[in-house]
Amino acid sequence: MILQQLHYTSTAVAPGPNGSGFRFTAASPELPITLLGEAEQLIAYEPPSDAPGCPSAEELAVFPVAFSHNRLSDGSRLLCRTVRTGPGRVGRHGNFHAHAVRLPEGGALPGGLLPIEAWESPSWADRTPNGGIPQPLDGLVPARRIDKAGLFAFVHARAERLESFLTDVRTLFRTPDAQQILVIERDSAHIAHWVAIASAVLPRDLADRLTFTTYTRRPMLARHQIVGAFPDADFDYVSAAAQHRYRVHDCTGGPSSPARAERDLWAAVAARVWLAGRPALFAEAARRTGVAPETADEADRLAALAAREGIALDSNGRTAAARWTRDQARRGDLGAELRSRLLNTLAVGGTDRTPEEWTVLASLAEEFSLLASRTATAPLRRDLRAELARAAETPDTPLVRFLTLLRLAKALHVDHTPVLPVLTARLTAVLLDDTAPDRKVVRAAIDAHHELRTAVLDGLDHTAATGDPRPITRLLAAELPGADLTGRPHLRMAAAMDGRPAPDGYDRPPLLHTLVKTAGPDQQETPSVLRTAFRLIWGDAPLTVTEADALLDALPDGWYHADGLPEAFVRAALDSAREDQVAPRLAKNLLTCLIAGGLEPPPRQRAALTLLEQAGDLATGEARPGCVARIVALRRQAAPLEAGVDERLTDAVARHLLSMDPPPDPAELPDLVHTGDEHLLRAYAEEAHGEPVAELLRTPTFAAVCFVAWHTALGESELWDGIRTDLLSTVLRPEVRRMSAEDLEEIRHCLRQIGGQWAEMFHEWDRFGVLGRLSGRWRGFGRPG
Repeated sequence: MILQQLHYTSTAVAPGPNGSGFRFTAASPELPITLLGEAEQLIAYEPPSDAPGCPSAEELAVFPVAFSHNRLSDGSRLLCRTVRTGPGRVGRHGNFHAHAVRLPEGGALPGGLLPIEAWESPSWADRTPNGGIPQPLDGLVPARRIDKAGLFAFVHARAERLESFLTDVRTLFRTPDAQQILVIERDSAHIAHWVAIASAVLPRDLADRLTFTTYTRRPMLARHQIVGAFPDADFDYVSAAAQHRYRVHDCTGGPSSPARAERDLWAAVAARVWLAGRPALFAEAARRTGVAPETADEADRLAALAAREGIALDSNGRTAAARWTRDQARRGDLGAELRSRLLNTLAVGGTDRTPEEWTVLASLAEEFSLLASRTATAPLRRDLRAELARAAETPDTPLVRFLTLLRLAKALHVDHTPVLPVLTARLTAVLLDDTAPDRKVVRAAIDAHHELRTAVLDGLDHTAATGDPRPITRLLAAELPGADLTGRPHLRMAAAMDGRPAPDGYDRPPLLHTLVKTAGPDQQETPSVLRTAFRLIWGDAPLTVTEADALLDALPDGWYHADGLPEAFVRAALDSAREDQVAPRLAKNLLTCLIAGGLEPPPRQRAALTLLEQAGDLATGEARPGCVARIVALRRQAAPLEAGVDERLTDAVARHLLSMDPPPDPAELPDLVHTGDEHLLRAYAEEAHGEPVAELLRTPTFAAVCFVAWHTALGESELWDGIRTDLLSTVLRPEVRRMSAEDLEEIRHCLRQIGGQWAEMFHEWDRFGVLGRLSGRWRGFGRPG
């Protein structure tokens, strides 16, 4: 194929219409004349602003070369090289020469040459051919001015912009209005290097259509996909950024476009391929043969090729390569040698692995298990141990990810014993949570792994022993029927409940003994077993006094070491009703049992239990002399005292102090008065106003006792003086008034036996009462008129 050519420059022979002298000086006869005007707009040349006006030959050699690939309106393309040739006839820009070739629509350069490969080809001319007729040109000879060594050196020198540039290159053919790429360098050859990089990574058909220019003074007028310019170009970054037309890569220190919000995985891998000096992999990836099927993702395919060659990738790149490897392995298209090379690179790693990488690596667990060399997987095993430890230390690690790490650990024979307790606890928690979204995953995991199933059952047994075992009864019945419960006494008891709590009204103490037997003969006296059985039967329901009294005599020695069981018994006693006849006995037996077992109740509870016991002794007349003072002291220790115990105690103390069979110790009421316990004193006063005391007061002996008692400790306190005065006047005196002379004499006789002046005091007290009554009667008759 003979290429159509044209030459354009300024000449003194025939100035152009505008007088500048620039015109087409040679053109192939078959070149459509209608395209010349369009071509003229594309090949104009303005030198840099600081370029010399009359350059020497040496200075001309360093002027930028405007090498461009342009798309024409008829679909054909124009490949053009424009260079400064010297001072011009007129104008400040000087003379230049443009030599261009036209490529037909859909056609390419002869020999399959890419446009950028014609950079500085010796086939380009910098002067018009003699006679004004171009010599026939059947191809462009590549100059190899951009060789591999120079290109790799350039890539490393621009490494910080490489990934961002490749990301932008990927967008050029996605949409018709894709942003142009503006590259700013100080040398047009460097811009040609950027174009060569872009052409190497694109599929060949796209690289052949890539439009570019290595130099222009007015980049905002250029319509190429890649535009090259110098720092002094007529370009304002701020206004260009506002138009969103350009992606700027300024390699001279000026502002560049910010990185895109979403990182391009393919570009990241491609940058590493370039830096590794393996650009041939781009062509292999684009051919879609040998390594990649038609449906494979471009980034995954390129990453797999890079991994095959041992190129170090970051975690995202390794994830892509692992994903491709997994898909190939599932289709059975992965040869042994290729598998080994890929897995070795993936195992080496190099940077921190992301959760996504671990997930894909876990899907290759079976493939890794086939690697013959354990040395090759040593870095992966090291990283996996650290990742397992991190997962165990981080409570919000997704459970699915934890399980995938475990699967990989098993394939690589990595010791995962240290993290098994944490994983087991999380699996157990999920199984016990009916709303957990990972329940199916956990069920599948424990069904597939005997080790996990064993650990989970042990964990459930521990949970039943230390937590609430009731949910486990439902779990065993619904989801783990037939599980091996050997050596797991707590699960055996939970399974015996068959997923149901004890029915209301059921006699629970016998059920406890029956349930404990299911734990096994060697476990029946174990405190934790007793505790689990109790929680299974009673749950959150309180233990009643009757149940506690029945259990206390039947439980084995050491029962009080069962967590929570002593507290349940103590609560049963202290929360009892005031009229419960069993509660005082329970309190006494419970204290005896706990103290004998070396389990000292908390001081407040011990004082409250002792008061409950004392209340029972007072009610039965078994209280020892001097108990009232002790009760008052214990009340302070037991505060706040449970209502039922408090009511029972105050009633018992008041009745004891006002009883005749047996009579209280004479010192006990003074003891109470001296303590100033207002609650007990008012309870005493209230009891004294009752009908039982009124009946007793009709007995002279009891009346004498009350007369002495209510004259005791005069002036001890305002409270007591008010109470005793009220009792003498409103309780004792009305009863004495009704007595016969014989009863009154009996009272005096009793008081004489006591000794002292009690009889005389009673006589005066009674006489004063008689006089008061008579005085009242006389006042009722009135004075004579």
